[in-house]
Amino acid sequence: MNKNKKAKQSEEVKDIVERMPTGFGKWVAITVVALTFLLLLFGWLIQYPDTVAGQIRISSSQVPVKLIANTSGKIQDFRLKAREEAKEGDYIAIIQNPASTRDMHRIAALTGIFDPNKESFLKDRFIFPEKAFLGELNLKYYTFLTALKNLCSYEEDNTYEQQEKSLNEDIRWKSAILSQTKENIETTEEKMQISQKWFEKDHALKQKEIVHEYELDRVKSEYLTARQNVQNLRIEASSIEMQLSDSRNSLNRLKIEQKEKEKQMKLDLLSSYHDLADNIKLWEQKYVFKAPFGGKVEFLKFWSENQFVQAGEEVFSIVPEETSITGQVLLPSGGAGKVKPGDPVIIKLDNYPYLEFGSVDGRVNTISLITGQQQTQQASVETYLITVDLPHGLTTNYGETLDFRHEITGTADIVVRDRRFIQRLFDNLRYRTKAK
Repeated sequence: MNKNKKAKQSEEVKDIVERMPTGFGKWVAITVVALTFLLLLFGWLIQYPDTVAGQIRISSSQVPVKLIANTSGKIQDFRLKAREEAKEGDYIAIIQNPASTRDMHRIAALTGIFDPNKESFLKDRFIFPEKAFLGELNLKYYTFLTALKNLCSYEEDNTYEQQEKSLNEDIRWKSAILSQTKENIETTEEKMQISQKWFEKDHALKQKEIVHEYELDRVKSEYLTARQNVQNLRIEASSIEMQLSDSRNSLNRLKIEQKEKEKQMKLDLLSSYHDLADNIKLWEQKYVFKAPFGGKVEFLKFWSENQFVQAGEEVFSIVPEETSITGQVLLPSGGAGKVKPGDPVIIKLDNYPYLEFGSVDGRVNTISLITGQQQTQQASVETYLITVDLPHGLTTNYGETLDFRHEITGTADIVVRDRRFIQRLFDNLRYRTKAK
């Protein structure tokens, strides 16, 4: 019976397999094939970008600088108002201190143009005032002024040059006298030799009793006198040589002393000048809000004359003139390896909602070689610093040009590559296949 049942079932299956499909079955099969084909076709044709997101900050090539109070005190002497143009080195305001701001500013300007290494300091001494109220820098200033005046007086008086001239003149005259004395010695020696010659002859004749003793004594006296004159002239020459030696030694000592004096005076001038210049800079750092570069002055709070500020408090800001605009992206390390220079960047600014204003286009310029730490609310994140060029400035894809404000923040989507939809569907399968 079982055999009959199996045979009957086999006949039914065979009948179904061999039977031609109906029209409905054909349409179902065609539909399934068409849908599969369309799915593969659109999966291949449809592609959208793969992006890596990070936080971006847009600013100019020269960023604004905030000026911080380095000491506590009252703000005085506002030189510039809010939004007023400041040049590099301009005083914006002063914190109350014992020095006269006018005198300090003048001395600071003069020390800036003064060069102690040049000989022009003889003229420059007249540009420094005799009286100045510099508070805690008074001693430094008058030490420098005294050193400058001493060196100028030394150069004008020429004390050492006059002494040197006098010694040279003395050496010249003594050399001439010594030369004349040596000539006299030679002449006197000749006379002595002649006297000696006659004395020796007369002495020989006296022994033969040809010459009287009186005549011999006279010749002998002349010889002894000539001999004495030679000795006296030699003593005189030796004395002149000693005097010349002393004069030359005095001249050498004078030159050494002059060099040491000049060296010491110039050293005093240089040390006092640099000490004054360094202390002026310290005074400016402590009490002065000074523009580090040209730009507009921004008040970070509502400040008024004699208002008290605390040390470390942000008071002013210098906003530079608008130059080239660039973006800086802090990109988390996850997926950062896909980013390459030249990749397009879609920038959505916080100040301008992108649905209303559109997005700004950019290009990746540089990528840092190492990561840095960025602290978030959850944890510390490793990030790369990426600079982004804005070839069209702040013109959005809607055609609107946005107003530039320093340090605009937003989100940057870096388009690393366009990927097809079908590739994304098979990513997991591809990973599992490669993993095996």
